Amino acid sequence: MTANRTEPPGWARWCLRAAGVYNLAWGATVIAFPHLLFDLCGIARLNYPEIWQCVGMIVGVYGVGYLIAAGDPYRHWPIVLVGLLGKVFGPIGFAVALAKGTFPPVFGLTILTNDLLWWIPFALILWGAFLNRQLGTPDPAAVRRFVKESRLAVSPVEVFRFHETPDALRQLIPPWEPMRVAEAPGGLQPGTRVILVGRVFGLPLWWVAVHTEYDPPRRFADRQEAGPFDYWYHRHEFREDGVGGTLLRDEVEYLPPFGRLGRWLLDRMIRRKLTRMFDYRHDTTRRLLEAIHPAADIERTEATTDA
Repeated sequence: MTANRTEPPGWARWCLRAAGVYNLAWGATVIAFPHLLFDLCGIARLNYPEIWQCVGMIVGVYGVGYLIAAGDPYRHWPIVLVGLLGKVFGPIGFAVALAKGTFPPVFGLTILTNDLLWWIPFALILWGAFLNRQLGTPDPAAVRRFVKESRLAVSPVEVFRFHETPDALRQLIPPWEPMRVAEAPGGLQPGTRVILVGRVFGLPLWWVAVHTEYDPPRRFADRQEAGPFDYWYHRHEFREDGVGGTLLRDEVEYLPPFGRLGRWLLDRMIRRKLTRMFDYRHDTTRRLLEAIHPAADIERTEATTDA
């Protein structure tokens, strides 16, 4: 994995080129020989073959679109989306015709190569385009806020130092999260980036975060550069508690994906995941640090705040 997540993979370009060539060849064959497929399937020829030739022209136009999209699959994702929708509706229409006895099952062989073959690669291209979408300035009124606080019997210097170690992030990822660190920087200075990779609902996911604030031993922060959220900004703060310990505070500002629909459908699930994840992170931080730096008992309080 490299730090650059804006370039689509090479297979996406080759897939769209192949789809373009296939559609052009299929469309040209239908235009030149409108009765060929019906003869091969043992179906009566059409009374008006010109209608079927028009279908061939439309398929050929899709082919031109795929060849254009192959130049930059993520930028031209609307072409891929329209193509995928067509490849979903086509089999639905065939299933209805099959149920009515309009077409014999053998006619469905064209569905395999025209439609089903392209479902997975087209869906993966759209997913990659979604993760690499260009995000504008978030609406302050729509931004969600999550805060988790815990008291540790360790000084802010030691807590900050722990977060700067190369293995800190790996140790703080909950075991139930299907994510792993693909690339970790040597420090937390602004401009350094972290890349996480994993899966969500079976789809590959990468999350690129760039560090934006660095004020040891008080705070550091990171912002999502590419990933599943429409906006994500995470501040890690380490405040003196007045008795030699640290008030560990994680403050996350975020926007779920898919605009208002995402905020309505996903926000409650996201908050549950954040609560569980940061509970684990704080408990793990306390366990690791207080085992290394034993100190007098300090009253430990925790608070989670949603806003």
